[in-house]
Amino acid sequence: MCVHAARNQKHRMGSGMSEEERTDRIRDNLEKDVKKFRNCPDVTVNRAVVMFCSSSSSELLQQHLSDRKQRNFPAADWMKRLAEKLANLSPDPKLAGLGALAIGVFIDIISASSSSSETLKEALRCVFAEEKASEVWDHIDECLKRCVMHINNTEELVGDIRRIEVQLSAAITRLKNSMVRDGHMTSEALKAWVNGAAFHIQVLIHLVRLGGNQSCDPVERLISAYLSDLDPLFKKHKEAVEKKCRKGYTFNESPWSAWPYFETEEGESRSTIPSVRFERYFEAYYEEHYSRQKDEIRRHFMTVRDELPRLVSLVGHLSVQ
Repeated sequence: MCVHAARNQKHRMGSGMSEEERTDRIRDNLEKDVKKFRNCPDVTVNRAVVMFCSSSSSELLQQHLSDRKQRNFPAADWMKRLAEKLANLSPDPKLAGLGALAIGVFIDIISASSSSSETLKEALRCVFAEEKASEVWDHIDECLKRCVMHINNTEELVGDIRRIEVQLSAAITRLKNSMVRDGHMTSEALKAWVNGAAFHIQVLIHLVRLGGNQSCDPVERLISAYLSDLDPLFKKHKEAVEKKCRKGYTFNESPWSAWPYFETEEGESRSTIPSVRFERYFEAYYEEHYSRQKDEIRRHFMTVRDELPRLVSLVGHLSVQ
């Protein structure tokens, strides 16, 4: 009798599976299902900031110069301008990290790249396309410009960076408050904040590298502050995304043939598992596409913190031939 009852338990509803097996099957199918969405916004740190401000900044800058020479041949005129700007500057800490990114932008400008969408500056500017992020971009743009303007005058450069850093910090704080406190949360605004924060950290690192700050303590405190900001920002982001997503039904020949679908905040939709509620489907969707990005952003900040001693001691090299 006990064996018969156990079989009934396992085969109830004609599924041939236990409740635990059914739960595992639904979870696996749900995880596969949400991976199929392709139009979810990227809110992570821009690749140019990650690469040019890393310990490999010199190698990236040299490769960037080589790429531009190949695209814009002959390169005699603009290479001459570049050589004049960097006369006898290599090796130099002003060519590392943030300085490497600024020189990369300058190379794009003077080489008259055929496609503006391929330039470093355009790639960065697009990150701050959100209207409320324009102030953050203005300070970043100014900082990159000053890094090139005063590349032969460390004292003048440090003074300019210090001034811009204060303004940039305040603009990033205002952007955060507009999302967390005032309810103006969008994926575009979040991405702008993430990249503004990443750039701000590199500004402070460059100040230490140039001797403008004598200690890494301010950088470490700033990284800790931005790490702590991630949770409230993504909490608000999750709430905003959930309000834009919805569950609907498609009808074929009759109301009895309705099939549920899930529509994302970007308007992308897919048929869903009928037995899964909207709340559970959304949790899986957000976990797959945004919580993973949050973890990537966190890892970036923590990696920068772990590599601080090496980053602040970087000396940049660039062969202009």
